[in-house]
Amino acid sequence: MIKKLGLLVLSVVILISCSSDDSSDSNATEVSIATSDYLYYITGKINGEQFVYGQEAEATVLDYSQAGYGNSITTDCAYYPDTGGLNYAMGVYPNLNNESQPNMYFDFIRFYLCGGDGAGATFNDSFPIGVYPTAISSSVVTGTTGAVSLHYQPNSTESMELYNSLTENQNGNSFEITSSTDANQYLGTQVLTRSQLLEGTFSFTLYNTLDASDTVEVTEGHFKLYMTFD
Repeated sequence: MIKKLGLLVLSVVILISCSSDDSSDSNATEVSIATSDYLYYITGKINGEQFVYGQEAEATVLDYSQAGYGNSITTDCAYYPDTGGLNYAMGVYPNLNNESQPNMYFDFIRFYLCGGDGAGATFNDSFPIGVYPTAISSSVVTGTTGAVSLHYQPNSTESMELYNSLTENQNGNSFEITSSTDANQYLGTQVLTRSQLLEGTFSFTLYNTLDASDTVEVTEGHFKLYMTFD
């Protein structure tokens, strides 16, 4: 479940850091919206209908934030030092003043395994360009290391209506990172915030967590999101 605490703070940091970014969006010509106008976004089609959840660069109000997901919490590693790991997540969540809008996020299963130099030390190197497997489980102990799942909530205030891609049948599901850029913020040589700007494509079939016969097809997906070590 997405943590709402600190949404506005994180979003302001991202808005400030991105406002001077003049780089073109490599996927802008492939989708029907002007994604180059967005600081971050998830877009595609849900059951054939175009959607875009994100923050326009010229907007005067916050429409969608990049929520804090607790990507630095490593409690599970204390309990499972031999088999445990840490999932990372990134996505978008609507402004709390308009919370009935949808939210959507990706979960990166066991992208940090317990031990080693610590999650922070390897964070920026954890998301190379390439095609990733899609996950059948989000378990930090037994989930497929390096796999990705998609999660969707049509109304962010309705906690009982949730969809995700976690199922044994992964036919047709895909996830690819096409660009991965260090977006750390520094004060001198000290890292203030660890962040990686990821862009890519995806498609998933999502299942209602309470009724597997209720499905949602997300196709022609594109994303430009910050994965932040918070």
